[in-house]
Amino acid sequence: MNRIFISYRSSDGKKDADRLCADLSRLYGEDQVFFDKQDLRGGHSWRSAIMAALGTQPVVLLLVTPDLLGMAHPEGGRRIDRDDDPIRGEVLTAQSHGATIIPLLTEGVLMPATGDIPAQLRFLKESHALKLRTEDWAGDLHKIVVDLASHGINPLVPHSEKDVPAKRGWMQRMQRGFMWIGGIFVGLVVIGLLLPEEEEAVPAPAPFVSPPAPAAVPGQNTRDVSGMWWSIDEDNRRLRVQFTVNNGAIELQTDAFPIAWYPRWQAYAQSVRPMGLVVNDVRYVGHGVLTNVMGVPRIEIPVQAVTGDGRGPLDTGSVVLSASADGRELTGQLWSNGEQADTPLRLVRNP
Repeated sequence: MNRIFISYRSSDGKKDADRLCADLSRLYGEDQVFFDKQDLRGGHSWRSAIMAALGTQPVVLLLVTPDLLGMAHPEGGRRIDRDDDPIRGEVLTAQSHGATIIPLLTEGVLMPATGDIPAQLRFLKESHALKLRTEDWAGDLHKIVVDLASHGINPLVPHSEKDVPAKRGWMQRMQRGFMWIGGIFVGLVVIGLLLPEEEEAVPAPAPFVSPPAPAAVPGQNTRDVSGMWWSIDEDNRRLRVQFTVNNGAIELQTDAFPIAWYPRWQAYAQSVRPMGLVVNDVRYVGHGVLTNVMGVPRIEIPVQAVTGDGRGPLDTGSVVLSASADGRELTGQLWSNGEQADTPLRLVRNP
């Protein structure tokens, strides 16, 4: 039974779609992945497959390429604006049948502006977008697998980035080089669960001296990440983060923090106030998976930023964290779909 559907513009998306289909078929089994290789786009085969998947929480992976919206119709205008456009038909059919739609931003592509998307398809702006880049295929595919798991679709065998051969990006090549020469990570910017500041010339903050991590509790299981943690930002503001673990699934909840903490959230609150949305504070929530890599816990959670009373989402993204060898710290990144950027994170156990 198909549960994963790949939708793409064949003019510039077929190469990535072919590769994605091959990887997903290997991970989940060919019967789980619907990929219309014959280009019967938006026709009976797609509608029949979506309808057959009702009740199984189907997920549509929509490849966002330049031609998805930009391809011209021979009679003038854009193809995506016409009712007979196959991609438009696939997406609307999927939505009408309750499928989850995940936009995949291909190499060099950002999420289109609202004004560029046809009115009927603007719900895509509220979707949880992920990346699918040639330069970091393995890492991006791993995030897709994690996201699919949050929708109840799990691979046949446990999956990690190492399972997919791919050309590594420059950052990963640097990290592997540092590991090879036995170097250590230095200069980590310690910040909490927040969006990055505006990219403008501002005086550099004073160096932040990290508070010492709390002493290990006698008998504490270093693989157990459940419980309360503190995320500490560069201004020494602490945000409580609660992890709840159940059979490999993990839930994240943070306390609400005031928007006055961060200029980015103040600007956001001001921008949405004319629409009647009052935002005074923000918190993060999410459900994901907890795995162990060489005995070290690794947390991967798609997250949403919501108001303190649960309205939203205001933003979506993902949190990826790895535990230290002694289980007293978690380090990693927060990815923001709104900002299209990573932010470093460091958490310490609540003493």
